[in-house]
Amino acid sequence: MAMLEPSQRSTWRNADPAMLIITLLLVGFGVVTIFSASDHSVSLADPAAKQALFAIIGLIAMSIMAALDYRFWRMLIVPVYIGALGLLVLVLQFGAVWGGAQRWFDLKVLSFQPSETAKLATIVALAAFVSLRGLHMRGPFSFAASGLIAAVPAVLVFIEPDLGTALIFIAIWLGVAIVSRTRGLYLIGCALAAVPVTYYFWHNVFQDYQRDRLRIFLHPERDDTGQGFNIIQAKITIGQAGLVGHRFAETAQINQYQRLVVSESDFAFAHAIGNFGFIGALALFALYLLLIWRYLRVAHLARDEFGQLIAVGAAAMLFVQAFINIGMNVNILPPVGIPLPFISAGGVSLVTLLALQGILQSVLMHRQRLAFGSG
Repeated sequence: MAMLEPSQRSTWRNADPAMLIITLLLVGFGVVTIFSASDHSVSLADPAAKQALFAIIGLIAMSIMAALDYRFWRMLIVPVYIGALGLLVLVLQFGAVWGGAQRWFDLKVLSFQPSETAKLATIVALAAFVSLRGLHMRGPFSFAASGLIAAVPAVLVFIEPDLGTALIFIAIWLGVAIVSRTRGLYLIGCALAAVPVTYYFWHNVFQDYQRDRLRIFLHPERDDTGQGFNIIQAKITIGQAGLVGHRFAETAQINQYQRLVVSESDFAFAHAIGNFGFIGALALFALYLLLIWRYLRVAHLARDEFGQLIAVGAAAMLFVQAFINIGMNVNILPPVGIPLPFISAGGVSLVTLLALQGILQSVLMHRQRLAFGSG
C-alpha cells in the first residue's frame, strides 16, 4: 500500500482547521434551520436530510480538492470554464421553468443549477487570467478581457432571469480587479459608467415585475399580498424573535400565523432568527466574518498570485452573497433571490461552496511543491 512521504504528510499540517470548524458550524446551523422549516419527517425526501447528505458529499469533494495541487486547475481552467458556459447556454434551452425562471436542470433525483458551478469556474478563470497577465493588467485590453470573463456568465444568468446571481459574478470580478495590478483609473471609469448603464437597463432591459420587485421593498405594505408579502413576513418573524427566539417547540405555531414563505431558501435567515433570536443572529454574523477572515488569510499566505486571487474571489463571493441575502431579509435591500451561503437549502450550491473551500485549503497545503513517492 502506498504511503505518504514526510513532505506529503506535512502538507496536511498546513491546512486550516479553523476554516473547517467554522464551516461545519455554518452547515450544521443550516441543517437545523431547514429541519425546523420542514415537516420534521426523517427520510431522504426531507429537505434537511437532503442537505445533510449533500454536506457529506461536499466534504468529500473538499477533501479531494484539498489533496490536489491547486495549480493543476490553471491548466484545466479553459475547458472547465467553457463547459460551465455551455451548461448556462443549455439550461436556457432545456432547463425546467419554475416560478417564471429557467435556471435548473431537472434530473428527477435533484435539480441542478449550473450558475452555482459557474461561480467556481469564474473565480478560478479570473485568477488564472489575471495572474498570467501580471503587469499587463495595467493595459486596457487585459482589464477589459478580465471583465469579459465575468460578464459572459453574468449575462447568461441574467437572461434566465436571475438578477441576484448575475450580480454575484460582477462582485467576484470587482474583488479580483481591486487587488490586481490594474489601474485605479479603470475602476473609477467603471463606477462612473455604471450610472448610465443602470439607467439604460432600468428603462430598456428590466421586465415590469423586476422593476416592481426593486421598488416594492421601500414600501412593501403597498402590495402586502403580492411582491411585498415575503418582505413583511420576514420582518414580522425577525421582529418577534426576541433575544433567544421562539425555539423549536413553538416554530410550527409561529409559522402558522406568520406564513413565512421560502423559509428554507431565500428567507432562511429570517426563519433561523425566528428560532434562535438576536443571539443567533450575532452568532451567524460572527461565523461569516470569521470565515471571510480565514479566506483572506489564505490570500495573505499564498505563495503565488493565482492562489491569492482565488482566495480573494471566494471572499468577495461569500461576503456579497451573505450581505445581499441578509439585507433583503431585514428589508434594507430588494429581494433578488440569492440564497444564504451554507444555510439555505440547495445541494449543488453547498457542494460547490465546499469544493471551493477545498481549493483554498490546497493553496495553504501546497505552498511548497509536492514531493510524490511511495513506500
